[in-house]
Amino acid sequence: MSGQEGYGFCPRCGALMQDGVCRSCGYSMRKDSVWENPSAWQNRSEQQGPYVRETGPTGGEGPVLRPVQEQKKKSRVVAWIFIVLGIICLVVIITVTIVIIKGALDDARRDSRYGYGDGYFGYGNPYDDSWLDDYDSYDDTDEYYVPDAGDDYYVEITDATELDLSYQVIWESISFYADDPDEECTYDCICPVLKGPEGEEEKFAAMNQAIRQVVCEYEDGYETYPSGVESYGYVTYMDEEKISVVVRHTLKEKRTETPRVQAVTFRLETGEVISHEEMAQVDEELAWQFRARDSYQNGTVEFVEGLSDEELINCLKDEKDSVMFYTPVGLEIGFNYDGGWVTVTLKTDTL
Repeated sequence: MSGQEGYGFCPRCGALMQDGVCRSCGYSMRKDSVWENPSAWQNRSEQQGPYVRETGPTGGEGPVLRPVQEQKKKSRVVAWIFIVLGIICLVVIITVTIVIIKGALDDARRDSRYGYGDGYFGYGNPYDDSWLDDYDSYDDTDEYYVPDAGDDYYVEITDATELDLSYQVIWESISFYADDPDEECTYDCICPVLKGPEGEEEKFAAMNQAIRQVVCEYEDGYETYPSGVESYGYVTYMDEEKISVVVRHTLKEKRTETPRVQAVTFRLETGEVISHEEMAQVDEELAWQFRARDSYQNGTVEFVEGLSDEELINCLKDEKDSVMFYTPVGLEIGFNYDGGWVTVTLKTDTL
Protein backbone atom coordinates (compact mmCIF):
# COMPACT_ATOMS: atom_id res chain seq x y z
CA MET A 1 0.00 0.00 0.00
CA SER A 2 2.94 2.24 0.51
CA GLY A 3 3.49 2.22 -3.19
CA GLN A 4 -0.05 3.40 -3.94
CA GLU A 5 -0.28 7.19 -4.58
CA GLY A 6 -2.01 9.19 -1.83
CA TYR A 7 -1.88 6.45 0.79
CA GLY A 8 0.60 5.76 3.58
CA PHE A 9 0.98 4.98 7.23
CA CYS A 10 0.70 7.60 10.04
CA PRO A 11 4.05 8.26 11.72
CA ARG A 12 2.20 9.03 14.94
CA CYS A 13 -0.18 6.04 15.40
CA GLY A 14 0.66 3.76 12.43
CA ALA A 15 -2.85 3.86 10.99
CA LEU A 16 -3.71 4.31 7.28
CA MET A 17 -3.25 7.82 5.85
CA GLN A 18 -4.96 9.17 2.73
CA ASP A 19 -3.77 12.31 1.01
CA GLY A 20 -1.43 13.02 3.94
CA VAL A 21 -4.16 12.83 6.62
CA CYS A 22 -4.39 9.99 9.20
CA ARG A 23 -7.88 8.49 9.32
CA SER A 24 -7.34 7.44 12.95
CA CYS A 25 -5.66 10.29 14.90
CA GLY A 26 -6.09 13.12 12.39
CA TYR A 27 -2.37 13.78 12.00
CA SER A 28 -1.76 15.90 8.89
CA MET A 29 1.42 15.86 6.89
CA ARG A 30 0.36 19.14 5.20
CA LYS A 31 0.15 21.07 8.48
CA ASP A 32 3.56 19.79 9.60
CA SER A 33 5.09 20.84 6.33
CA VAL A 34 3.68 24.32 6.84
CA TRP A 35 5.40 24.71 10.25
CA GLU A 36 8.62 23.40 8.79
CA ASN A 37 8.40 25.85 5.92
CA PRO A 38 7.36 29.23 7.30
CA SER A 39 7.74 30.90 3.93
CA ALA A 40 4.99 28.70 2.46
CA TRP A 41 2.72 29.62 5.41
CA GLN A 42 3.51 33.27 5.04
CA ASN A 43 2.57 33.19 1.39
CA ARG A 44 -0.89 32.04 2.43
CA SER A 45 -1.22 34.48 5.30
CA GLU A 46 -2.14 38.16 5.22
CA GLN A 47 0.32 38.92 8.06
CA GLN A 48 3.91 39.79 7.17
CA GLY A 49 7.20 39.77 9.04
CA PRO A 50 9.29 37.20 10.95
CA TYR A 51 7.78 35.11 13.74
CA VAL A 52 9.11 33.00 16.57
CA ARG A 53 8.01 29.35 16.62
CA GLU A 54 6.91 28.14 20.05
CA THR A 55 5.90 24.55 20.89
CA GLY A 56 2.14 24.34 21.27
CA PRO A 57 0.22 22.15 23.72
CA THR A 58 -0.19 18.45 23.04
CA GLY A 59 -3.34 16.99 21.58
CA GLY A 60 -2.61 17.51 17.90
CA GLU A 61 -2.49 21.31 17.95
CA GLY A 62 0.36 22.87 16.05
CA PRO A 63 3.04 25.27 17.32
CA VAL A 64 2.20 28.87 18.26
CA LEU A 65 3.72 31.79 16.33
CA ARG A 66 4.89 35.07 17.96
CA PRO A 67 6.00 38.13 15.90
CA VAL A 68 9.76 38.74 16.34
CA GLN A 69 9.55 42.45 15.32
CA GLU A 70 7.11 43.25 18.13
CA GLN A 71 9.43 41.80 20.77
CA LYS A 72 12.40 43.74 19.39
CA LYS A 73 10.43 47.00 19.47
CA LYS A 74 9.55 46.49 23.12
CA SER A 75 13.17 45.72 23.99
CA ARG A 76 14.40 48.84 22.19
CA VAL A 77 11.86 51.06 23.92
CA VAL A 78 12.88 49.75 27.34
CA ALA A 79 16.56 50.19 26.48
CA TRP A 80 16.02 53.80 25.33
CA ILE A 81 14.06 54.59 28.46
CA PHE A 82 16.98 53.41 30.64
CA ILE A 83 19.49 55.32 28.47
CA VAL A 84 17.50 58.58 28.71
CA LEU A 85 17.05 58.20 32.48
CA GLY A 86 20.77 57.54 32.87
CA ILE A 87 21.65 60.66 30.85
CA ILE A 88 19.25 62.80 32.89
CA CYS A 89 20.71 61.53 36.18
CA LEU A 90 24.25 62.18 34.93
CA VAL A 91 23.38 65.73 33.83
CA VAL A 92 21.73 66.44 37.21
CA ILE A 93 24.76 65.15 39.14
CA ILE A 94 27.19 67.17 37.02
CA THR A 95 25.05 70.33 37.30
CA VAL A 96 24.72 70.04 41.08
CA THR A 97 28.47 69.44 41.43
CA ILE A 98 29.30 72.47 39.29
CA VAL A 99 26.90 74.69 41.25
CA ILE A 100 28.37 73.57 44.59
CA ILE A 101 31.96 74.08 43.44
CA LYS A 102 31.18 77.45 41.84
CA GLY A 103 29.36 78.61 44.97
CA ALA A 104 32.33 77.67 47.15
CA LEU A 105 34.77 79.43 44.82
CA ASP A 106 32.59 82.53 44.60
CA ASP A 107 32.33 82.70 48.38
CA ALA A 108 36.10 82.39 48.62
CA ARG A 109 36.62 85.09 46.00
CA ARG A 110 34.05 87.48 47.38
CA ASP A 111 35.33 87.48 50.93
CA SER A 112 38.74 85.95 51.58
CA ARG A 113 40.41 86.91 54.87
CA TYR A 114 44.03 86.50 55.89
CA GLY A 115 44.58 87.33 59.56
CA TYR A 116 48.03 88.17 60.86
CA GLY A 117 47.34 87.46 64.52
CA ASP A 118 48.31 89.76 67.37
CA GLY A 119 50.92 91.70 65.46
CA TYR A 120 51.55 94.50 63.01
CA PHE A 121 51.14 93.77 59.34
CA GLY A 122 54.64 93.49 57.95
CA TYR A 123 56.32 94.21 61.31
CA GLY A 124 55.79 91.03 63.30
CA ASN A 125 54.37 91.31 66.81
CA PRO A 126 55.57 94.53 68.48
CA TYR A 127 54.09 93.45 71.83
CA ASP A 128 56.56 90.56 72.02
CA ASP A 129 60.20 91.65 72.37
CA SER A 130 61.48 88.25 71.22
CA TRP A 131 60.90 89.19 67.57
CA LEU A 132 63.72 91.74 67.86
CA ASP A 133 66.32 88.99 68.30
CA ASP A 134 66.45 88.45 64.53
CA TYR A 135 66.93 92.16 63.83
CA ASP A 136 69.61 93.22 66.32
CA SER A 137 71.93 94.42 63.57
CA TYR A 138 69.22 95.88 61.33
CA ASP A 139 68.89 99.66 61.19
CA ASP A 140 65.78 100.89 59.38
CA THR A 141 65.94 104.55 60.41
CA ASP A 142 66.98 105.56 56.90
CA GLU A 143 64.15 103.63 55.18
CA TYR A 144 61.05 104.66 57.09
CA TYR A 145 59.81 108.12 57.89
CA VAL A 146 59.42 108.61 61.66
CA PRO A 147 57.35 111.73 62.38
CA ASP A 148 58.45 113.91 65.27
CA ALA A 149 56.93 116.90 67.04
CA GLY A 150 60.02 118.94 66.13
CA ASP A 151 59.50 118.51 62.36
CA ASP A 152 58.48 121.57 60.36
CA TYR A 153 55.67 119.63 58.73
CA TYR A 154 54.30 116.14 58.27
CA VAL A 155 56.17 114.50 55.39
CA GLU A 156 54.04 111.47 54.53
CA ILE A 157 51.28 109.29 55.92
CA THR A 158 52.77 106.59 58.09
CA ASP A 159 52.10 104.64 61.29
CA ALA A 160 52.88 106.26 64.64
CA THR A 161 51.92 103.57 67.14
CA GLU A 162 52.64 103.30 70.84
CA LEU A 163 53.25 100.03 72.69
CA ASP A 164 52.75 101.11 76.32
CA LEU A 165 49.08 102.13 76.20
CA SER A 166 46.07 100.38 77.72
CA TYR A 167 44.97 99.20 74.27
CA GLN A 168 46.71 97.74 71.24
CA VAL A 169 46.50 97.81 67.46
CA ILE A 170 46.79 94.85 65.10
CA TRP A 171 46.25 94.72 61.34
CA GLU A 172 43.85 92.59 59.35
CA SER A 173 44.19 91.90 55.63
CA ILE A 174 40.93 91.67 53.70
CA SER A 175 40.60 90.79 50.01
CA PHE A 176 37.58 90.79 47.73
CA TYR A 177 37.44 89.20 44.29
CA ALA A 178 35.17 89.80 41.29
CA ASP A 179 32.38 87.31 40.58
CA ASP A 180 33.90 86.53 37.17
CA PRO A 181 36.99 84.32 37.76
CA ASP A 182 38.56 85.67 34.56
CA GLU A 183 38.52 89.23 35.91
CA GLU A 184 41.73 90.50 37.49
CA CYS A 185 39.82 93.18 39.38
CA THR A 186 40.44 92.83 43.14
CA TYR A 187 39.97 94.85 46.31
CA ASP A 188 42.84 94.55 48.78
CA CYS A 189 42.52 96.21 52.18
CA ILE A 190 44.74 96.53 55.25
CA CYS A 191 42.55 97.40 58.21
CA PRO A 192 43.72 98.48 61.70
CA VAL A 193 41.90 96.66 64.50
CA LEU A 194 41.83 98.01 68.07
CA LYS A 195 42.09 95.63 71.02
CA GLY A 196 40.88 97.18 74.24
CA PRO A 197 41.14 96.09 77.87
CA GLU A 198 38.68 93.65 79.42
CA GLY A 199 35.29 95.17 80.07
CA GLU A 200 35.42 97.61 77.16
CA GLU A 201 34.76 95.15 74.34
CA GLU A 202 31.53 96.81 73.21
CA LYS A 203 33.09 100.27 72.90
CA PHE A 204 36.07 99.02 70.91
CA ALA A 205 33.83 96.85 68.72
CA ALA A 206 31.91 99.98 67.72
CA MET A 207 35.14 101.81 66.86
CA ASN A 208 36.42 98.85 64.85
CA GLN A 209 33.17 98.74 62.90
CA ALA A 210 33.53 102.43 62.04
CA ILE A 211 37.16 101.92 61.00
CA ARG A 212 36.23 99.01 58.77
CA GLN A 213 33.55 101.08 57.04
CA VAL A 214 36.16 103.70 56.15
CA VAL A 215 38.76 101.16 55.03
CA CYS A 216 36.24 99.19 52.94
CA GLU A 217 34.60 102.30 51.51
CA TYR A 218 34.74 100.85 47.97
CA GLU A 219 33.65 97.31 48.82
CA ASP A 220 30.41 97.59 46.83
CA GLY A 221 31.84 99.50 43.87
CA TYR A 222 35.44 98.40 43.36
CA GLU A 223 34.49 96.35 40.26
CA THR A 224 33.76 99.60 38.41
CA TYR A 225 37.53 100.19 38.32
CA PRO A 226 39.20 97.94 35.69
CA SER A 227 42.19 97.06 37.89
CA GLY A 228 40.41 97.22 41.23
CA VAL A 229 41.13 99.21 44.39
CA GLU A 230 43.70 99.16 47.17
CA SER A 231 42.95 100.60 50.62
CA TYR A 232 45.66 100.81 53.29
CA GLY A 233 44.83 101.89 56.83
CA TYR A 234 47.34 103.72 59.06
CA VAL A 235 47.29 104.71 62.71
CA THR A 236 48.83 108.19 62.46
CA TYR A 237 48.38 109.08 66.13
CA MET A 238 47.39 107.29 69.33
CA ASP A 239 47.41 108.10 73.05
CA GLU A 240 45.09 107.42 75.98
CA GLU A 241 42.70 110.19 74.87
CA LYS A 242 42.37 109.85 71.11
CA ILE A 243 43.40 107.87 68.07
CA SER A 244 43.46 108.87 64.39
CA VAL A 245 43.12 106.31 61.59
CA VAL A 246 43.88 107.35 58.01
CA VAL A 247 43.11 105.31 54.89
CA ARG A 248 44.85 105.78 51.57
CA HIS A 249 42.72 104.52 48.67
CA THR A 250 44.17 103.85 45.23
CA LEU A 251 41.52 103.67 42.50
CA LYS A 252 43.08 101.80 39.58
CA GLU A 253 41.99 102.54 36.03
CA LYS A 254 43.55 100.77 33.06
CA ARG A 255 46.41 103.24 32.68
CA THR A 256 46.04 105.64 35.58
CA GLU A 257 45.61 105.57 39.33
CA THR A 258 43.65 108.07 41.40
CA PRO A 259 44.62 108.48 45.08
CA ARG A 260 42.11 109.40 47.74
CA VAL A 261 42.42 109.89 51.52
CA GLN A 262 39.90 109.41 54.32
CA ALA A 263 40.35 109.72 58.09
CA VAL A 264 38.47 109.10 61.30
CA THR A 265 39.46 110.15 64.85
CA PHE A 266 37.97 108.68 68.04
CA ARG A 267 37.72 109.90 71.60
CA LEU A 268 38.87 106.86 73.59
CA GLU A 269 36.85 107.60 76.70
CA THR A 270 33.51 107.25 74.91
CA GLY A 271 34.45 105.70 71.56
CA GLU A 272 32.75 108.59 69.75
CA VAL A 273 34.05 110.13 66.53
CA ILE A 274 35.65 113.57 66.96
CA SER A 275 34.16 115.97 64.43
CA HIS A 276 36.16 118.37 62.27
CA GLU A 277 34.59 121.31 64.06
CA GLU A 278 36.19 120.10 67.29
CA MET A 279 39.61 119.81 65.65
CA ALA A 280 39.77 123.17 63.92
CA GLN A 281 37.59 126.14 63.09
CA VAL A 282 37.46 126.56 59.32
CA ASP A 283 37.34 130.26 58.47
CA GLU A 284 39.22 132.87 56.46
CA GLU A 285 42.16 132.80 58.88
CA LEU A 286 42.50 129.03 58.45
CA ALA A 287 42.24 129.38 54.67
CA TRP A 288 45.11 131.91 54.75
CA GLN A 289 47.24 129.55 56.85
CA PHE A 290 46.40 126.71 54.49
CA ARG A 291 47.64 128.62 51.44
CA ALA A 292 50.86 129.61 53.20
CA ARG A 293 51.59 126.12 54.46
CA ASP A 294 50.66 124.56 51.11
CA SER A 295 53.13 126.77 49.27
CA TYR A 296 55.85 125.92 51.81
CA GLN A 297 55.20 122.17 52.05
CA ASN A 298 53.85 121.16 48.65
CA GLY A 299 55.16 123.75 46.24
CA THR A 300 52.56 124.71 43.63
CA VAL A 301 49.32 122.74 43.56
CA GLU A 302 47.40 124.09 40.57
CA PHE A 303 44.02 123.10 41.94
CA VAL A 304 44.62 125.08 45.15
CA GLU A 305 46.05 128.03 43.24
CA GLY A 306 42.88 128.23 41.19
CA LEU A 307 40.52 128.38 44.20
CA SER A 308 39.13 131.57 45.63
CA ASP A 309 39.14 131.96 49.42
CA GLU A 310 35.45 131.12 49.56
CA GLU A 311 35.94 128.01 47.41
CA LEU A 312 38.89 126.91 49.53
CA ILE A 313 36.83 127.26 52.72
CA ASN A 314 34.05 125.19 51.14
CA CYS A 315 36.54 122.45 50.19
CA LEU A 316 37.87 122.35 53.78
CA LYS A 317 34.30 122.13 55.13
CA ASP A 318 33.00 119.56 52.65
CA GLU A 319 31.80 116.55 54.65
CA LYS A 320 32.60 114.09 51.85
CA ASP A 321 35.98 115.31 50.59
CA SER A 322 37.60 117.15 53.53
CA VAL A 323 40.05 115.30 55.76
CA MET A 324 41.54 116.02 59.22
CA PHE A 325 43.69 113.82 61.44
CA TYR A 326 46.28 114.05 64.19
CA THR A 327 49.96 113.21 63.84
CA PRO A 328 52.97 113.56 66.18
CA VAL A 329 53.88 116.70 64.20
CA GLY A 330 50.51 118.45 64.47
CA LEU A 331 47.04 118.51 62.94
CA GLU A 332 46.91 117.52 59.28
CA ILE A 333 44.13 119.20 57.32
CA GLY A 334 43.16 119.06 53.65
CA PHE A 335 40.73 117.66 51.08
CA ASN A 336 40.34 115.38 48.07
CA TYR A 337 39.84 116.72 44.55
CA ASP A 338 39.59 115.22 41.06
CA GLY A 339 43.33 114.89 40.61
CA GLY A 340 44.13 113.47 44.05
CA TRP A 341 44.39 115.03 47.52
CA VAL A 342 46.33 117.73 49.34
CA THR A 343 46.99 118.36 53.06
CA VAL A 344 49.07 120.73 55.16
CA THR A 345 50.35 120.55 58.73
CA LEU A 346 49.03 122.97 61.30
CA LYS A 347 51.41 123.05 64.24
CA THR A 348 49.65 122.88 67.59
CA ASP A 349 50.95 126.32 68.61
CA THR A 350 49.21 127.93 65.61
CA LEU A 351 45.73 126.69 66.51
